[in-house]
Amino acid sequence: MPGPLDHLVVIELSTEMPVAIAGMLLADHGADVLKVEPRGGAYFAHELTRKSWDRSKRSVELDVADADDRAALRGLLSGADIFIHALEEGEAKALGLDGESLARDYPELIVSALTAYGADTPFADRPRGEGLAAALLGTMIDKSSPFREGPVYLGHPALHYGQAFLGVIGALTAIRARRSSGKGQKVESSLLDAMLAQSPMNNWWQEEGISYIKAGDSGAVDRFGRTRLVTGMFECGDGLFLQIHTGGQGGFKAAMDQLGFGDRVSAVKGAAEMSVPLSDDEYHIARVEIFDAFKARPRAEWIALFQAADVAALPVLEPAEVLLDEQVEFVGQRIALPDAEFGTIYQAAPAVRFDRTPCAAPRPAPAIGADNGVLADLIARKRGELAAEGKPLDRPLEGIKVVDFSSFFAVGFGGRLLSDLGADVIKVETPDGDQMRPLPDCFDAAQRGKRDIVLNLKQPEALEAALKLVREADVVTHNLRPGKADKLGIGYEALSKINPRLLYVYLPGYGSRGPKSLLKSFAPLVSGWTGLLYEGGGAGNPPTRSVFGNEDYNNGFLGAAGILMGLERRAISGVGDYMEIPQLHSSLWTTSEHFLDADKKVVYGFRLDKDQAGYNALDRLYRTSDGWLCIACRQDDRFAALARAVGQAGLIDDPRFASPKERSLHDAALLAALEPWFADKTSAEAFALLDAAGVPCEIPAAKSWVREALWQDWAVASNRVIENFDSMYGHVRQFGSFIHLSDTPGHARKSAPRLGEHTRQILAEIGYAPNAIDALIDSGKAMQAADVTGRIQSRVSAA
Repeated sequence: MPGPLDHLVVIELSTEMPVAIAGMLLADHGADVLKVEPRGGAYFAHELTRKSWDRSKRSVELDVADADDRAALRGLLSGADIFIHALEEGEAKALGLDGESLARDYPELIVSALTAYGADTPFADRPRGEGLAAALLGTMIDKSSPFREGPVYLGHPALHYGQAFLGVIGALTAIRARRSSGKGQKVESSLLDAMLAQSPMNNWWQEEGISYIKAGDSGAVDRFGRTRLVTGMFECGDGLFLQIHTGGQGGFKAAMDQLGFGDRVSAVKGAAEMSVPLSDDEYHIARVEIFDAFKARPRAEWIALFQAADVAALPVLEPAEVLLDEQVEFVGQRIALPDAEFGTIYQAAPAVRFDRTPCAAPRPAPAIGADNGVLADLIARKRGELAAEGKPLDRPLEGIKVVDFSSFFAVGFGGRLLSDLGADVIKVETPDGDQMRPLPDCFDAAQRGKRDIVLNLKQPEALEAALKLVREADVVTHNLRPGKADKLGIGYEALSKINPRLLYVYLPGYGSRGPKSLLKSFAPLVSGWTGLLYEGGGAGNPPTRSVFGNEDYNNGFLGAAGILMGLERRAISGVGDYMEIPQLHSSLWTTSEHFLDADKKVVYGFRLDKDQAGYNALDRLYRTSDGWLCIACRQDDRFAALARAVGQAGLIDDPRFASPKERSLHDAALLAALEPWFADKTSAEAFALLDAAGVPCEIPAAKSWVREALWQDWAVASNRVIENFDSMYGHVRQFGSFIHLSDTPGHARKSAPRLGEHTRQILAEIGYAPNAIDALIDSGKAMQAADVTGRIQSRVSAA
């Protein structure tokens, strides 16, 4: 299919959901993705998610346990560029599909392994499952439920989407390295990595405990403490829900004015608003009184008032409902696909927009084995000729320069991922600095490892320096509101003229044009708008106040993936491109399992139950006599092991439960058969019996584990955690690499740069003499940090 990746062949060994999701992202953007399925399909092959996750792919049926079928798979790999699978190291080795064997037989092949926990962690022997990982790693307790006590199923499959993103970023990074070295390699990203990758904004360790957010329940109403920030969900006078976010200079005061508290809330002038703590009365307003204030008006009135006052506000909607929004329609993100079951369905279009190489409209998902008849032809395909430089690399993205004019988290986080993989990412700030700088842990999570230059772009001499920097860049990124970049002189037309090979990547909230294009956008508003809070609430419940995962991380992931797509396309075309990757697009993509039917009514791909305990009888939490136990037993072999372990072997031969599809149709009966067994035992007793019988299960952690990971020796040894004794915040520990390449590994390092820390260094690199640098700095057109070591003052703390 047309798109930036239309020259790549991908083999997807599809036995787990993240593999299918990763394949969808590649297929959406032009890759020829062949889905290799078990005969009859994997355990989720007959579900509604297939309509999204498998669109534009081909499908063949092969049983990798069979020698002949395995030989056919290896034949397919001989003509492929990327092989994505979810095999654990031992499984892969037994099948001859481990990294070492594949590197020997297919030296140019990129192998992206989406494992459960990674071979180099203490959890390597634990069974796979998103629910199991969320239970084991404490993610189920990270955000408490407003409806009941105890662990809660994620509802939104954030670990699956996060792992898919990491798998694609890793694979495309290895593709870039292959263009230099001529060699393929193995890339691994686990569910554990996906959890860590969606945690650094709110989780670090700093020697004095400084943080913009309180430890513990990150969905709590007072989680921001005395930080001058309100972001959350509120019920309005008509019973509908909205979210607001007061980020941005003056946003807190503007929101309080609209809510009727203007005479009691101070205006902060001449400084970043979030750097000034709340007074006692302001704290009571923002954390207590605000809830009743919202009930004074219906939702539509509040949203109109907030948006007119330039305060970010959006309605909380069900998944896919946002496809009916005027902005989505304006930018063409709602597409119609023919469907045998519904007649027509409406989904989101491919998430990354390319001007020069636009993506084709997706094709409907194939039937299982739709391409069995042309298997021989697919095996006979030859991989395209690779014109490699034969140049070894220390880091897979070394030599790539990214110039980032953005502020806040999402765009910066995507750049941070590229920096960890070896790119030189230069953050360009104004003399006032990024408005997120007052939030130390949040800022550090997005900006760690980069270099920083301060330029006042409103001054012609400073703009000239920025343009010289861009002339040598591969990528420019920003999230300025539409029109502002052009006014500053850094719009696409201006920059593409001086650097035709430039990838100009625009990552706004809603898009460069349209009725919502000028509105503010902050996480988690777009997530709530696109349905995540209803996903997390469960069937029949109101939306929950917070879920794991949001558009800041997702837009960062998609931004990094999109940039890598653009770099790969440029390697072929020799020219740059204009790309748009709004938060709206990434949020639509990460709810792609849901869609609208022919009548434009919401259809859930799958849905959390009302008790927030799981999706079905075999993928859920069960109440025990003293707590909970999580199981993941949807596959035939896992179901059989469970039935035997609970003393109900007859379930295996019961025609109601003979296949994953039949088990789904008779889910209520299966749940009723299993619940009494768990209720009669303690969690420890149930775990011991099931685990010994090979039944995948975990006891949910009683508290969040993510901050404990910062102190694990194995996490430091694998570069998942890094330590810095001399950051601008003092001694810190923070999360590092989430993508692990076998031959050209990335390397996370350093904390976030000081404001203007590298101004002199960068100006010298682009040709400025020392006296010219002095003149820019002395005139205030540029700024160099006075000190590049030691602590800075930070007054922001949620405590």
